[in-house]
Amino acid sequence: MSRIPVSRPTICIISFSPIARDARVLRQIQYLAPQYDLIVLGYGAPPERWKNDTRVRWLSVDPPRWYEMQHIKVLLITGKIWKPSIWYELWYWLQRLHAQAFACLKHLHADLVYANDWQALPLGWRLAARWNAPLILDLHEYAPLEWEEQWKWRLFIAPVTNYFLRRYAVHAGATLTVAPEIAHRYREVFGFLPTVVLNAPEYLAIDDHAVDPQTVRLIHHGSAIRGRTLELMIDTIRLCDRRYRLSFMLVGDRDYIQHLHAYADRVAPGRVSFLEPVAPNQVVRQIAPYDIGFYLLQPTNYNNSVALPNKMFDFIHAGLAVCVGPSPGMASFVREWQCGVVAPSFDPAAVASTLNRLEIEEIQAMRRAVRVAAARISASTEMAKVVELCSRLLQRA
Repeated sequence: MSRIPVSRPTICIISFSPIARDARVLRQIQYLAPQYDLIVLGYGAPPERWKNDTRVRWLSVDPPRWYEMQHIKVLLITGKIWKPSIWYELWYWLQRLHAQAFACLKHLHADLVYANDWQALPLGWRLAARWNAPLILDLHEYAPLEWEEQWKWRLFIAPVTNYFLRRYAVHAGATLTVAPEIAHRYREVFGFLPTVVLNAPEYLAIDDHAVDPQTVRLIHHGSAIRGRTLELMIDTIRLCDRRYRLSFMLVGDRDYIQHLHAYADRVAPGRVSFLEPVAPNQVVRQIAPYDIGFYLLQPTNYNNSVALPNKMFDFIHAGLAVCVGPSPGMASFVREWQCGVVAPSFDPAAVASTLNRLEIEEIQAMRRAVRVAAARISASTEMAKVVELCSRLLQRA
């Protein structure tokens, strides 16, 4: 007697980001696809790995252009003064991006909606209500202070972010974030406590290598964002012992990357190189031959202060010692696991002095410590929380 196939629940994942480069969202897809059919909406084409996978249906929307929002900024100002429930909602749904996303999804159906970040929250709530489905909200970082150092963000976006969180986050069956400090901040301000899911990659068995005393290789990878002042790392190498070399592997702002090329050639000739970027799931293997993962992230806003970013865990899983500035989140992690050094300030001379004092045996000891951390914190341990939340919400529904 033939068995009747049991249909799998469907989860709709929404992320207004380039999905092929969004490591956190790619992990969501990887760990949910074995159990669920997925609808994924975001920017751009799917990564090669998922193009022909029948378990995932891809929907692409166009990123917003800067000029598309200029004529509706007045709605944000009006919403600060009078009836935000009218003007903020109007501002959101008048944007082509959100209207296009809703048009793509409204005639489909999912059993659970997984909204990434606050921008996906109103759309996610609307679809969840339409489909009578539970909603998971992955807030990533602390949304109200994402770009607090910019006056335009404080004036226009922070108030609307607070409004959407207070109106819709209470309807989420579960919320997530990337660091314990951020979870506590959400509870204090908004009254809900997100589950912490660290941005850790897959555990890989990485071949060890000895550190060459004559050439200690540092690596920094990630987005080329001017506000992160990546020049600080180049200035540091200029002041370091000649044994230190730095490599960048950057994506994003091509003009800024070219500027960094020229700046490195001028202030630290022959000591800084630039690598071609690779897909997120290839980063760990690509950087494993290096010795130290390097990141100077000045705490220019709250999220930078408490950040536990993707690259920190990429360094750890690649078996690299870690060198960071005194950003409280990363500094606390490095000290807890004894897997690197924390410079006393972001001044390049202070960072260079910290590196110059390192003996090869200390670097090797730090690299042994990161392997202990990698075995304890990986995508399998962190994403198990996501799979369990989805299962619990679907069973309850």
